[in-house]
Amino acid sequence: MKHYITIFVAGWLAVACFSGETLADEGVRKLGVGTSTVTADGPKSVQVSMGDCKFSMTLKKGEHIKYNDPDLIIYRADAPLPDRELPFLRQAQMYSGYDWWFEKRGTAYVPWIGFMCENAADFKWSPDNAQTDISQEMQDIMSANSLRCPADFDGKKWTPLRKSEVANFKNIDVPGANGFMVDIKSKVGIQGSRFCFVNGKNVLIGVSGGGADIRSERNSKDGFLPTLLRSIQFKCAAMPAQ
Repeated sequence: MKHYITIFVAGWLAVACFSGETLADEGVRKLGVGTSTVTADGPKSVQVSMGDCKFSMTLKKGEHIKYNDPDLIIYRADAPLPDRELPFLRQAQMYSGYDWWFEKRGTAYVPWIGFMCENAADFKWSPDNAQTDISQEMQDIMSANSLRCPADFDGKKWTPLRKSEVANFKNIDVPGANGFMVDIKSKVGIQGSRFCFVNGKNVLIGVSGGGADIRSERNSKDGFLPTLLRSIQFKCAAMPAQ
């Protein structure tokens, strides 16, 4: 009897996932899928394919996206801005692979978020790294990811690392993923926020700038971070074999 119930539930979930994705295709802007540079302006729903990170989100009026494989920039402005005023991805070759970060161009005050997709195996909390013999190269990669996602993940929720260096930590789960958002502190105050979402074997990493941080937006009627992050939905994970 339990076997038939399992089949029924699995079938229902498959239909629900299929129906949700079918409905999402109507009037939705798709970003990625072989394109190099794509933009979208709110109000609009978008589907994003960044490597193995596949998700949707809702842009409100005044919110804009620039997708430039492999990164995604979301910013808030009265009108779309030229590239010279937008942040951009910088990558540096390392012995173990590459490091990356976002830099700001121009002088305009523009709240923004930059997203990248990483493999969950490249994080210290991953079960794949339970082995004791980890190369120095892999340790460097995991340390860099610990700075971008300053928290441990136990499979259900995140717990902050280096509590003296973070503020306003909050778990923020969305359909298909467990995530968190946190402000990063320095000697001169809050220096933007970090956002990380685990979806299966992938981690969507977000960093913010231009005055877009949780503390500042909490008391701002124009804040967009929490609402935007909560609109993210990841595709349904595959059902395990029975």
